[in-house]
Amino acid sequence: MGIQQEKKLKKKEALLNSAYELFTTIGYHKTTILFIATKAGVAKGTFYLYFKDKEDIRDALIVKKSSALLQEALDALQTEPAGMEPADKIVYLTDYIITRLSRNIALLRFISKNLTWGLFVNAGKYRADDSEIIDFQEFIQHALQDDGIAPTQELQLCIFTIIELVSSTCYSVILEGQPVTLSEYKPFLYDTIRLIFNAEAKKIAASQ
Repeated sequence: MGIQQEKKLKKKEALLNSAYELFTTIGYHKTTILFIATKAGVAKGTFYLYFKDKEDIRDALIVKKSSALLQEALDALQTEPAGMEPADKIVYLTDYIITRLSRNIALLRFISKNLTWGLFVNAGKYRADDSEIIDFQEFIQHALQDDGIAPTQELQLCIFTIIELVSSTCYSVILEGQPVTLSEYKPFLYDTIRLIFNAEAKKIAASQ
């Protein structure tokens, strides 16, 4: 990578870091592009070399933070013994992500309700400019095939539903302790995930 390219990447990373800090402290609506650029140490015009507007950098951050969180969970999963059932892998990843979010409230507030959107909808848009962003749907496809399960559209929707369930319900449970505490909620949530996933996996197996 050339010197100019490195400088561009550093400026873009500085803008992302600046925006994230401002979004999670003073809030998205109070943050201006000038605030972001100034905090990043660049001119306001430089912002537009990398992002279209404030919404664009917010979306890029949601995808980046969601992908980084998933990658952490996947790395942790690799340290576990082999032979884990597919549903248990999903529960493991879910538990890692929930635990991580419960320890980082700023991150929870920023991405929890957008986690599904960040992983499924817009990852491809930003992946071309950031090799660290995971193509989640491609990952799911390969992971399921490795476990001998055909990655049908219905199973993709099943995974989507599980992530949506996790991201929406855990927001209230972690922040407000409603309707129960996180420790009380986890067993119910994980049993529900297993039921949803295994039911769909059985339908796929029966159709093969």
